[in-house]
Amino acid sequence: MNTGFACSNWSRMLPAESIDDACAEPIDHLRALAYRLTSIDSGAAEAVHSVLGSLSAPLELVVAGRAGVGRSSLARILGRDDRFSHRVVGAPVVVTESRAFDVPGTPNPDLGRRCVVYVVVDAVRDVDGRAIARVSDRVVVAANKADLFGPRWDEALGRAAEISETVGAPTVPVETLTGRGVEELFAALGPVLEAQWWGRVEQIGPALRRSASRSAAGRDEIELYLSSDSAVLFGAAAAMMSPEIRALRQGEPPDPRTADDAGTCSRWWGELVDESEQAPQQRVSLIRRGYVRRWAQLGGDRSAPAVADG
Repeated sequence: MNTGFACSNWSRMLPAESIDDACAEPIDHLRALAYRLTSIDSGAAEAVHSVLGSLSAPLELVVAGRAGVGRSSLARILGRDDRFSHRVVGAPVVVTESRAFDVPGTPNPDLGRRCVVYVVVDAVRDVDGRAIARVSDRVVVAANKADLFGPRWDEALGRAAEISETVGAPTVPVETLTGRGVEELFAALGPVLEAQWWGRVEQIGPALRRSASRSAAGRDEIELYLSSDSAVLFGAAAAMMSPEIRALRQGEPPDPRTADDAGTCSRWWGELVDESEQAPQQRVSLIRRGYVRRWAQLGGDRSAPAVADG
């Protein structure tokens, strides 16, 4: 699913027209690392192959909600739609349906770390609000049976906006009987699925550092990769996509088009760390390093650096 979502986020580190184009070179560099390690340390090579496998593993999208809201109908629509035959950077999207919430005598289902479409019909009950809050960083709410909101579609849109305000999650009105609103639901799901995939990218650095600590033979190759522009920028792009970072980006300088722009961005993120004890230090530090690499790529003079690569 090449949604092209949030180019203003990941493309600040990996300029490209699509997420697939942005990630092609970093993934090729990981494959090259695995190839080099094969003749040095098969265990380290296997660790890199495992990382590559995680990037192409299925992304599960679960349709959840109370009984009678249209979970099954919506799951069938999403599961057979051609748009889900595409992939998020090689990872297929698999649609499943959860058990119903709020069934007497039965515990509510655990949605785990999966992406979620939570279906409601008009009224949002307490059980819905609690379930949505637990998956707030990876959920889209589908307000089904939108014809109940009124005869005009703008009434359905208005009611969806009210639900969104109540539950704190993007909400789209849909009619599973007619298919109306499904296009907009797919558009809303793009960001959720891509953000979930970028979360996998964030695990590459820790996984490879663990492998390096166990592999005396392969350590130099792994550390050389981790210090490369490819690894730093891939990791920085993933950090940019995390919900806690998106919440900090108000007032961030424009996309860097020159070395001076990238230097300004690096300093802005450095000052954010200094000013806020609440800032996620590791992610912010990686983003700042990413901008230093962009500064160099855009022609920054390393002999008289305006920014420092920490």
